[in-house]
Amino acid sequence: MTRVALCALFLLQLLGGCGEDSSREGDAGETAPPPPRVAPQVITEADAGRSFTLALGSETALRLSGDYLWSEPTVRGEGVELARVDYLQDPGFSEWTVVAASAGAASVTSVGSPACAGQEGCPDEPLRFRVDLTVE
Repeated sequence: MTRVALCALFLLQLLGGCGEDSSREGDAGETAPPPPRVAPQVITEADAGRSFTLALGSETALRLSGDYLWSEPTVRGEGVELARVDYLQDPGFSEWTVVAASAGAASVTSVGSPACAGQEGCPDEPLRFRVDLTVE
């Protein structure tokens, strides 16, 4: 055989053959779970229903729009602490700092009543907010 043919054979063996799956682990029908979604710098009511992962010691902001009057968010579980952010001038949203204080999992919930209550075209129903956070 020529040197080029030997190199080609070597590369095929190294790469696992031509089109064959060299790994035999797991069933063909198994799919890997999606990777955990890392928390964005700012969590908003648009993120309601989502789950995020925070690195231990990190912080992110929770901002809920001024379109609703929000109840003070509650934390159920462990690992997360909230600290209200107060502004001298209304920024058009309510904000809390979310601190990943210890390893664990928690849900943050709040309920918003429409700020336009009583006006035509205003939604009648409150908006329920919840995100699940895992601290690793």
